[in-house]
Amino acid sequence: MAEKIYFDHINERTDSYFLEYSPPVGSVPFASLTVTYISDVAGEKVATDLEDLAGKWIARYPVPVMASAFDRRGDLIDLEKVRPCSHLTAIMDEEKLRYRWELLEDEEFPEELQDPGYLIEIYSDLNYRTQSEVSAQARENLKPIRTAKRLLIVWSVVVPAAIALLEFFSPVWLSVIALAYSFWKAYQQWLKMTGRKEKSDREIEREKDSRLKEHHHYHCKLNPDGFLRLKVENFQKMEEDQIQKKYDSISTSN
Repeated sequence: MAEKIYFDHINERTDSYFLEYSPPVGSVPFASLTVTYISDVAGEKVATDLEDLAGKWIARYPVPVMASAFDRRGDLIDLEKVRPCSHLTAIMDEEKLRYRWELLEDEEFPEELQDPGYLIEIYSDLNYRTQSEVSAQARENLKPIRTAKRLLIVWSVVVPAAIALLEFFSPVWLSVIALAYSFWKAYQQWLKMTGRKEKSDREIEREKDSRLKEHHHYHCKLNPDGFLRLKVENFQKMEEDQIQKKYDSISTSN
């Protein structure tokens, strides 16, 4: 079985949208084109844009393209009022470009699109990585996580066990020091509770945050429906911010 290959994606932007073109991967027999608008746009305009863009990309790379559009919140734009389906498939049929507003079966795509060698020839100007290279990179990226996990085990299991052993086998003088330290900590806590010790800026800030959280939690319990609406609005705003950041990060020179 041929090894999967992963081509670099292509990103471009205009004043009203950004797009991402992704070559086929593995058993997927078509390229995908996603167009994300950063402002409101009419359905007919979106459908026309998808047709124009799909035709452009299939002329650049002779591979069937499935195109879809998304709004500034990352939601699929519904085109069923202006087209039969919200997804467009552009395909060469007897050397003629045809637009089909429907999802096609895999059997309707050329079989050679599942051949990595064939795709490498078509996308000769794009960099790609093999499946084994991707797996090797993934294992390399996991190393810091494994190291952190080992450190966590040491601090959570080994260190407490070592301290317990030291306490059991320690001489009397060490126990006295530990007892004195405990009394000193209790004394410091008593100073704080009675107001005899000034709090640090960090402690004041921590208490302020705690009061704010309690205040917010109280009002969320009073109005759960309002809290739910606020969460939805926050998630939408976060999604819009992420989409705007991606748009801003794409060079206009593409």
